[in-house]
Amino acid sequence: MNKPIKEIYALNQNIQTEESEYPLDQWYNRLIDKTIDEIELEDVSRMLAQNVFMDLGIKKALEILKGDPLAGEMYDGHLLKILYSIELNQFEELSQLASLLQDINRNLSNIEWADEEDQEEYTELLTNFMKKLELYQG
Repeated sequence: MNKPIKEIYALNQNIQTEESEYPLDQWYNRLIDKTIDEIELEDVSRMLAQNVFMDLGIKKALEILKGDPLAGEMYDGHLLKILYSIELNQFEELSQLASLLQDINRNLSNIEWADEEDQEEYTELLTNFMKKLELYQG
């Protein structure tokens, strides 16, 4: 889809075009001018952290993690940690999430880790996420 986010969500452009001194507002104004394909890791991280366009943010996060399970703006695995913090009822397709988590889990041994502690922390996060999903789906 080549439409900017402001058109997809039918946002009132008059309000959105005002310049702001706040970095978060500046980021938001840049974000709504982007197409879905132009959204980057930084945008996804902020979208999820700020609870903005959650459906789109979750979808893009799953795409990013499929290509790079260690993706993160601040540190390796940060994006997975952000997703873990989101209530599961926000996810449209829990089956996609479950499939992604299983794929990552199957390929953990193929990931090059900076150190053993990073590997342990990531593995614990992944395990907790899978348990959370399992409990939710009952």
